[in-house]
Amino acid sequence: MIPKIIHQTWKTNDIPNNWKNAVESCKKKYNDYQYILWTHETMETFVKNEYPDFYNVYMSYKNDVQRCDSFRYLILYKYGGIYLDLDIVCKKNFDILLKYDLVIARSPNNKFQITNSFYMVTPNHPFIKFCINNLPSYKDSFKYFGNHWHIMNSTGPWFLTKMINKYGESNIKNIYILNNDEFAGDCNTCNEDSCKGGIYFRHIVGNSWHSLDSKFYNLLLCNWYIILITIFILIIILIYKKTILKKLKKFY
Repeated sequence: MIPKIIHQTWKTNDIPNNWKNAVESCKKKYNDYQYILWTHETMETFVKNEYPDFYNVYMSYKNDVQRCDSFRYLILYKYGGIYLDLDIVCKKNFDILLKYDLVIARSPNNKFQITNSFYMVTPNHPFIKFCINNLPSYKDSFKYFGNHWHIMNSTGPWFLTKMINKYGESNIKNIYILNNDEFAGDCNTCNEDSCKGGIYFRHIVGNSWHSLDSKFYNLLLCNWYIILITIFILIIILIYKKTILKKLKKFY
């Protein structure tokens, strides 16, 4: 069974106020679970002691979030348990899921992508080991495409999705993938301040690692229909520019 350990990460032991209620909801819902908050300092010490061969790669990451992302694989391979982002509110007890060897979830923003904000796994799982072994070769992935693409592909959810596809979902025994209704429900990047969530979890506003390019991509994602309408109107104006100008001249 998956051990009853909840792992979370943050810079220090001082969790920001906007996430404290989310963290407490999980502690309260799973009061018989061991809870561990890993800080940047304790993460580095752990990697240095337990994964010395990976330590140089770990320290060479450009962004703290890449270290946090990669640490999730390392700690879960060693101890197993559950990893949760700090911006996840726990709604329903998931003890029933402990019978699986690996539990992951589809991204609320893209049904073809696996989120890395949540994992449940047994210790020494071969797929997690596979991910760890591939981390070094993806360290510089998409590094010339801006922070967002680089992080997502080198250690984030796009990396995890690639690993699932590369390893083969059918080759992972006793896996369970939470669907959108089970995981985040109606929550996505565009409505995390007002959504109700799924059966097990609700997402609240996070995005602590987002830089300018991430905010721009989210702006496009959340306003795509307005952008399409605007582009359509501009195309119509360009096509009928002369006709519109003639009518305006007559009008004035």
